[in-house]
Amino acid sequence: MRRFLAAISLCLLVVLQSPVSADIASPGSPRYANNMFSDFVTPTIAPGDSLTFEFNLTNPYDDPSAEMHNVTVTVGIYRYATQEEVRDVDDDFDNPPLFDNGSPERVVELEALELGETERIALDISTKRSTPHGSYFMQSTYFVRLSLEFNFEANNTTVALKSKGFFTDEQWSEMVSFSPEDSIVNVTYMNELGVDGLIPDSSFGLKIPIPRWPLALLVAGCGGTAFLALYYFVLDNPGRYPGLEKRFYQLRGKLSKFRSKLENFRRKG
Repeated sequence: MRRFLAAISLCLLVVLQSPVSADIASPGSPRYANNMFSDFVTPTIAPGDSLTFEFNLTNPYDDPSAEMHNVTVTVGIYRYATQEEVRDVDDDFDNPPLFDNGSPERVVELEALELGETERIALDISTKRSTPHGSYFMQSTYFVRLSLEFNFEANNTTVALKSKGFFTDEQWSEMVSFSPEDSIVNVTYMNELGVDGLIPDSSFGLKIPIPRWPLALLVAGCGGTAFLALYYFVLDNPGRYPGLEKRFYQLRGKLSKFRSKLENFRRKG
């Protein structure tokens, strides 16, 4: 009996001394991953301008002990695309958009995110006039990939979530399927790649602004055409619009005097 009580006491002591685990079943499942990133600000700017790429990062877990620690967010500009071409932003890509660290990739580290806490992340991106861009009538898009890694409180196991840009085309095709016979995500293969869940890519645009002078010329041309149409219509119908007719004749007289002055100036010159 004493041995039995001693064994029970030893078990209780081990349990009480063991650290509390904050393991979450499937921490990268859509119910969590879909609520981590939100409120993206993804503007379209002209080459040579700067932008601020912003988004919210939230701890979406519903377990009181699921505080996120050692949070690392990696944001990278990885692809350039227009309607005519698609290129990877790599070492061979000239004059890419750059974060304030002088690189197309930026790492943000946070000590912790408490349950339900939201952190607003804002990153400055600069471009040059020579940065590849679209034309007047074709916008270019730069795709941004996101990676999130963290630990739960009292748990050294790292949770990793990544967006499409961190996978090769072959890996993505193997992992994600839109066939009715298959599940949308091959979770087993995803875990083999060391990833617990998927988060969305983002993007921003780069485009040459359309100059305003062609529009001004078009508006002026339309206005001039409308005025001439009204002018000849009123003068071809005498007595129908006496007020306008009088003003148009006065305008004709002033134009005649102006032309006479121009001719005299040319003769003297």
